[in-house]
Amino acid sequence: MTKTLVVSYAPRKGSYTKQLVDEFITLSQNKTEISFLDLVTSPPDLLLSDNLNLILYGEEPKYTEEEKERLSNHFMLVQQVLDTDHIVLASPMYNFSLPATVKAWVDNIVVINKTFSISEDGISQGLCKGKKALILAVAGGDYSEEEAKEYFSPAIKRNFEYIGIPSEQISAFGIDQYPNKVDSIISKAKHEIHEVIKRWY
Repeated sequence: MTKTLVVSYAPRKGSYTKQLVDEFITLSQNKTEISFLDLVTSPPDLLLSDNLNLILYGEEPKYTEEEKERLSNHFMLVQQVLDTDHIVLASPMYNFSLPATVKAWVDNIVVINKTFSISEDGISQGLCKGKKALILAVAGGDYSEEEAKEYFSPAIKRNFEYIGIPSEQISAFGIDQYPNKVDSIISKAKHEIHEVIKRWY
């Protein structure tokens, strides 16, 4: 059976993001082995001086026990990605981009010599080949038109792509802008989730 990592950031009461996550889990739970990471209750560590420099310049076999403990969450997040076949990342859009907590997760998993490498010629290569990702994105505004710029979608797609994981996105945009269309927006997203699950499993 395949393995699927569901990464969710849904802090808002009555979260539409959570509705989409629940739909995915309900429809797929007997088709794949699911691991669930709640970024609200288990937020990633920010990359600050004490851990960033260890990650960039430390040698893992030489880490002290204290350093290993300091990086334990980072190691876990990377290993979850390496161990899975599929990733589902569910998040609302904040101010046209990724919420800080979601960006912190991305920063923890995009790691040289673990999820990507750079050759002597300066060419980067993703090390997570053979995996797939699904992004469940919720936004109050409607960004379906090209001129309505947002940076959430290209940012997360590019980061997945950089580590070798092709992704697709299901967008529930406009839930605040079109309050009379919320049910149809969410229903459409749930239908698209169903179609992805049929293709994946």
